[in-house]
Amino acid sequence: MTKQSDRGPYAKSARRKQEIVDKALDVFHELGSDRTSLRSIADSLGVTHPVLRHHFGSREELFLEVLRQADARAREQLASESSENPAVFAAAMAEFSLRQPGMMALYNAMIARALERENTYSRAYFIDRYNGLRGDVTALLVAGRAAGVVRDDIPLETIAAVIVAASDGLSTQWLLDRSVDMSAGMSVLGRLLAPPGKADTAGE
Repeated sequence: MTKQSDRGPYAKSARRKQEIVDKALDVFHELGSDRTSLRSIADSLGVTHPVLRHHFGSREELFLEVLRQADARAREQLASESSENPAVFAAAMAEFSLRQPGMMALYNAMIARALERENTYSRAYFIDRYNGLRGDVTALLVAGRAAGVVRDDIPLETIAAVIVAASDGLSTQWLLDRSVDMSAGMSVLGRLLAPPGKADTAGE
């Protein structure tokens, strides 16, 4: 039986909202951060500015929704590609980022916005995001330690933060200079987490 929410005005509104989210990244990639506005996104979709404002009150709100959906896809994909082996997970994080340079650029632009003193809206989003991501990585490291592939003399919560920081930092370097080998850097980090005597096979 078809639910009421699957059709009619509600479904049409949900589809339009998703179209806006999907188009926002394309416009950002084409025009850059400074020139991408709600009006330019509305023009690219062939809708009026008020229609777009009905779904998103600001450019910041729209871009954070783009990142929120990307995070959800990334977590799902990384979970399916990874194992308890932290080297595998670290390399998978790098590969996922490398496949989405536009998303990485948007992410860095929004991080810069979140660091502005009065921008509590974006700051709250990124605090929650990092808390969740560190929690995900910590859970993987706990599983890896139980499987014997993560050394037992390091604090896992701290290492989780280091893995996230390495992924962010290497992705920024790669955006600036495509000769930076992000995958190699993350793989080395993964091997450093292996117990003594297992580092050579940590990425296998």
